[in-house]
Amino acid sequence: MEALKGKKTYFTAGAAGLTALGAYISGEVDLTVTIQAVFAALMCIFLRQGVTSEAKKAVEAPKEG
Repeated sequence: MEALKGKKTYFTAGAAGLTALGAYISGEVDLTVTIQAVFAALMCIFLRQGVTSEAKKAVEAPKEG
């Protein structure tokens, strides 16, 4: 599992995007639903990056007081 550390979110978001595209190609969903699913996957990636960077800043910040 150490090799996947920090990459699981990206794999999951990629799988969600591929699933959305597959559903669109097969005709199960329309373009609107596909776009919404892809944007939701992208939001997960950016949210994870934001939380990681802010947590790193909080840990590295000098203590006040």
